[in-house]
Amino acid sequence: MERKLSTLDFTLCQRPGVKSQNGTFHSERNFLDFVIDGKSLVALTRYDLVSVLCKEWAVEAREKSVRRLLGEEEADFAGGRRSLLVCAECGDIGCGAVSIVLQLSDKTVLWRSFGYQNNHESEIHGEHLKDLGPFEFELAAYKGTLAHALDMLKAS
Repeated sequence: MERKLSTLDFTLCQRPGVKSQNGTFHSERNFLDFVIDGKSLVALTRYDLVSVLCKEWAVEAREKSVRRLLGEEEADFAGGRRSLLVCAECGDIGCGAVSIVLQLSDKTVLWRSFGYQNNHESEIHGEHLKDLGPFEFELAAYKGTLAHALDMLKAS
């Protein structure tokens, strides 16, 4: 039986800037949330993270993230794992990130094995992520959606 292909889209989100009573800050971030089959990835993962497609990150960093998700760039974690959501304050995967294993074929892209990890521990956390995915996307639509995401950030 053939697996039903998932849809990938993006929606512009904002993490509001907040100053807490103890004096700490949460920076405002404007980012494109991955929307898979109509559901927000940020909401599904429940971490205080933003996508790798954050307006406040350098254009080059966003473009490199897209190339990574296209398999054109080295993975940013061991084991070929690639980040989708990163630290909302600085974007550093050392603070923690939601990552996936990416598999490409001639016609499809598969996101599987969702986990929460950083780049200084080998353990992949996120017991509540174990039921997330796998998601398989049609390759041409996937490439077009990622290219459109970069254009959305440039226009906003």
